[in-house]
Amino acid sequence: MMNEEKNIVLPKTRTRKTKTKTAKKVKVKKMPFGLDSNIAVAMPRAEFKAKEKSPNFKSNEPKNIYRKIAVSFIVLTLILVAAVLYFGFSKLTIVIIPSQEKITDTSSIEIVNQASNSALAPNQAYGIIKEMPVEQTKEFASSGKEILGEEVIGKVIIFNNYTKNQPLVATTRLLTTDNKLFRLKNTVNVPAGGKIEAEVYADVAKSEMAIGPSKFILPGLWAGIQDKIYAESKEAMKYSQKVKYNITQSDIDNAVSQLKSDLLANAEKQASQTYKDYTKALFKVDNNSVVQEVSGKVAEEKEKFTIKMKVMVAVVAFNDDEIYNQIKAKLIGELADDKEISKFDKQDMVYTLVNFDIAQATAMVNIDSTAQVSLKDSANIIKKNNLTGLNFEQLKTYLNGLPEVAGYQINFSPSFIKKAPDLVDRIEIKIKNKL
Repeated sequence: MMNEEKNIVLPKTRTRKTKTKTAKKVKVKKMPFGLDSNIAVAMPRAEFKAKEKSPNFKSNEPKNIYRKIAVSFIVLTLILVAAVLYFGFSKLTIVIIPSQEKITDTSSIEIVNQASNSALAPNQAYGIIKEMPVEQTKEFASSGKEILGEEVIGKVIIFNNYTKNQPLVATTRLLTTDNKLFRLKNTVNVPAGGKIEAEVYADVAKSEMAIGPSKFILPGLWAGIQDKIYAESKEAMKYSQKVKYNITQSDIDNAVSQLKSDLLANAEKQASQTYKDYTKALFKVDNNSVVQEVSGKVAEEKEKFTIKMKVMVAVVAFNDDEIYNQIKAKLIGELADDKEISKFDKQDMVYTLVNFDIAQATAMVNIDSTAQVSLKDSANIIKKNNLTGLNFEQLKTYLNGLPEVAGYQINFSPSFIKKAPDLVDRIEIKIKNKL
């Protein structure tokens, strides 16, 4: 009996385990009525929902991870592409217009007679040194004067539309509508129904009395005939001074100076054909050779006087090409390495004949020169390291603060990037005289 019980128990035990497993499977897949149904209802609601949702949750979790990885990869790719575009393709080009600096120079050149055939030393040039006589006579006005008196005079026509002749004595008053008073110079008799021309003068001689054509009444006549006897002027009154002139020392000095200038101008005209083979000719009056005659003396009462002058004028003629080259070479030699001459013309050179020696056939000439200087195209006035990472406004502020820069143009590439590259080799600086 005991053995039978053991044999029976063992299968039952195995059968119960099998049934338990089967019950579990049935609970998940379907809910039949009976015992399995009761077991399913008896389970806690929260545990049931967890088990119901568990498969979907596990299936969505890998998708979310993959989605995050994909988005992160795209974002990183875009950042990488943007970085490659920025560092590889972004470029900044700045075109600089350099400031023009004006420099001056004064040099001396000795002109040596062309016929000497001597070897030229530095600061020498060939030319000719000659003298030529020039003579001229000219009249000048004296400035010394004494005003003896003033007057305003003119003429009027007196009309008499009355039935009787009207005699008018000298100094008879004539009055304009704005109360400017004139007087008859001489006695006249104006015929009835007629007219007569008469000379008048201003009662007070002032320049403002020189009035234009006007109408006058005669206030000394009876008021009842003043509209019948009146005067009119057809021309303006004339203002003048009675002056006594005399010659002053400054009159003579100024006349002599002016006459010398005129003589130099005449000498230049005379020499223009004689020395036409030379590009430059200078003239200077030999003051030791001046001979002059003045038709008057200081304090003499005379309105005008004349001066006759005869002088020897030195003529120094030469070609200025070689001198221009010498001066330009000198200016270039004095410039800094990063600068160059942007403008220097022959018209910017002013020659002055300082002295001359006719006997030795030499002359000393001063040349005042003016040139414009700017930076070379290769000049490194802007350090690229100072520009990296700057935006447009910061670049403008930096460039405006450089005295060597007169103007500039900022070009970004691509154009939508408004910031300087962080790499100096992506920044280009160009220097031009104009944009």
